Amino acid sequence: MLRTLRRSFLVALSVLTLMPVPAVETFSVEEKGLGLIWFPALGALMGGLLALAAWRLEGIEPMLASVILLTIWLFISELHHLDALAHSITTWFFGESALPNPHFGVMGVMALVMMVKFAALSVLIEYKLWPYILMAPLAARLLVMALIGFTPIAPAETQAQEFRAEFPYVALFIWLLLALPVALVAGIPLFALFVMLLLIRLRMRQTSGGLKWEALGASIVLLEAVGLFVAALTA
Repeated sequence: MLRTLRRSFLVALSVLTLMPVPAVETFSVEEKGLGLIWFPALGALMGGLLALAAWRLEGIEPMLASVILLTIWLFISELHHLDALAHSITTWFFGESALPNPHFGVMGVMALVMMVKFAALSVLIEYKLWPYILMAPLAARLLVMALIGFTPIAPAETQAQEFRAEFPYVALFIWLLLALPVALVAGIPLFALFVMLLLIRLRMRQTSGGLKWEALGASIVLLEAVGLFVAALTA
């Protein structure tokens, strides 16, 4: 049991971070399903590290602090998802037929999303709103876990189907119960995240026929950006 839990944790690390762990294909279907339990936990850990870094950077100019924090964020997780983000946004805007000649390059998508995150982080750091920096990675990964559990799988998506086969619905329910008090306090930013999640799910079904594996990383990056941006707007 302990070995399975340890390997399921490695699954989550493989999917969500740039840590040097075995490729996700080397794990069993059961380990992949259990790995989803760790998504919110890793999000909370990332968020805690980023919020701590933001707190330590409060003594310097907010824009410079935002650049430093965003660089840390990129090397913890974001660089893992940017290529998938470019492909997914092209698909959601223009359909599957646009992929051979993508309208949005990786660098273009990266610039746009990072610009949104940079502006939002500058505001949150200036007003010392560390909790929103902590919550963005946690909420994004929890909602993506729910997305996997409640979205039909696209045709020929073997990887996504393997994660769905042993999906931990009880663990998801417990995570959502634990997150409920935070959602009631956070209010508008988390509501914006939920609306964004529904839009992503809708476009997945319209353009791909369901959930595609590469879209998960793209969803995480977009949800983080939207959460931070709305939190900054309502600061």
